Amino acid sequence: MTSTAFGPLPPSGAEPLESFEIHRRGWLYVAVVIVPLLLAGGYGWVAYDRGELLWAGVAGVLMLVGLSFVPTLRDLRAPLLVADEHGVRLQGDQGWIGLLWSEIESISVRPSRGLRGARLDLLADGSPEPYGVPLGLVTDCPAGQAQVELARRRAVSRA
Repeated sequence: MTSTAFGPLPPSGAEPLESFEIHRRGWLYVAVVIVPLLLAGGYGWVAYDRGELLWAGVAGVLMLVGLSFVPTLRDLRAPLLVADEHGVRLQGDQGWIGLLWSEIESISVRPSRGLRGARLDLLADGSPEPYGVPLGLVTDCPAGQAQVELARRRAVSRA
């Protein structure tokens, strides 16, 4: 395989693979905002109607839960991970992180444990901590599919 300054060129007869993306389940994040806010409104009305402070407290807690998830709605359409024949880009705590396939030491999927869902971990050469992306209920990609799709793209980059 020949390469250019921008990365490897696919063999003459091979079609380049489409990029693989992992997205959040938007409906779940919207529901986690709307449902508590609706319940807070209902409990707030009951508290106002009956004049009971307990229901006002419940309404306040539900309102805080709903409002705490509002910032996640602004980047619902942005993918958590994008993989192509050149490498992987993912959203980290500090922003977007890009890794070439040659810079990735290992790719592993941690199975779900208890309330914690499965997680895709990418360990970069020389990095003490892996970069991770959640999988399962909060994303649109099962763990097995993520592992297969990343392996396919990594194999194309090595060919």
